[in-house]
Amino acid sequence: MPTKKNSSTRLILSIALCGAALIASYAMSLAANHSEKFWVLAHPIAAGTQVESGDVITESVALGQASSHYISAQENPIGSITRRQLQVGELLERSSISNDASILTHQQVSLSLRSVDIPAATEVGEVVTIFQVHDAKNGENPEPAHHIASGVAITSIDRKGTNFGGEVAVTVSIDRELIPDVLDASTSGRLVIVRAHG
Repeated sequence: MPTKKNSSTRLILSIALCGAALIASYAMSLAANHSEKFWVLAHPIAAGTQVESGDVITESVALGQASSHYISAQENPIGSITRRQLQVGELLERSSISNDASILTHQQVSLSLRSVDIPAATEVGEVVTIFQVHDAKNGENPEPAHHIASGVAITSIDRKGTNFGGEVAVTVSIDRELIPDVLDASTSGRLVIVRAHG
């Protein structure tokens, strides 16, 4: 009789342990797949640029233990400065931004270009080069194109004006030391955008 009782006790204990293991496994699975909202890049941002409200959106992501490396939706990254180039769809890492204003090297400038002076396939987020071109007049010898700036990131393109005056409004993020050169070049001749790839 005691043997039967011990056998029953062991069976009940085995079932209890098995059940506890299944519950623990399920709980761990739930914890691992728990989604939280994090900031994600809505479009590319150049290094040394201040993050604006339109640059980021929130999305639900299950990161588990890695979540501490990223900026959650409860935190506010607006106004921080990027330490490196950030790509669209990328989760905003803590190490990729800073509140140190001294690393703010890029600022945005709006330019008006002729529609033929920016390739039709150019998109927001592309890094381009800007040249200045002078059209030859009255039989004069044409001037060579002047290189103005490289590593210029396109942050917005408004092509609405192409239907009327053939103008395209382009906003670029550019090293602030090059801004005077770009503005000076825009006062004479034409600014031409050259894409970094075909």
